[in-house]
Amino acid sequence: MDITDKKILEILSRDANTTATEISNMVNLSVPAVNKRILRMQKEGIIDYFTIVTNPKKLDKTITAFVFIVMQYGDSIKSLIKYANNDPDVLECYSVTGEYDHMLKICAKDIESLEEKILCIKKIKGVMQSHTMISLMEHKFSPTILPSMEKAEGK
Repeated sequence: MDITDKKILEILSRDANTTATEISNMVNLSVPAVNKRILRMQKEGIIDYFTIVTNPKKLDKTITAFVFIVMQYGDSIKSLIKYANNDPDVLECYSVTGEYDHMLKICAKDIESLEEKILCIKKIKGVMQSHTMISLMEHKFSPTILPSMEKAEGK
């Protein structure tokens, strides 16, 4: 991956709708060359997929919460992961280190619907304990990870 690939990724991360023509003007390449680079990065797995980022408040999902979970180990972990994959309001699910085993990021319409989700989680076989933190304000959100530009620029 060279500096041009990294610039293309940066442009697409700001707006995945940017056309190859617009990108070609920004990176001084032909449109076919830009398309080849994007296709190569998709084939190499650098670009997983193109998506949209929605505004939760516009979709009536005003609560964001982080639910930390302590699990019994064994097959019960699969039940939690299945729940997370099947509930569209569970935005993220991680195995974590420390006093908790998993962390879920959940969006909800209101406190009542968040409580319903937490009660469902507590009913999952193997969930021993949960701790919920409600987000007051989002100060930074980066839906993608960009490569460092330093190495490519020779710094």
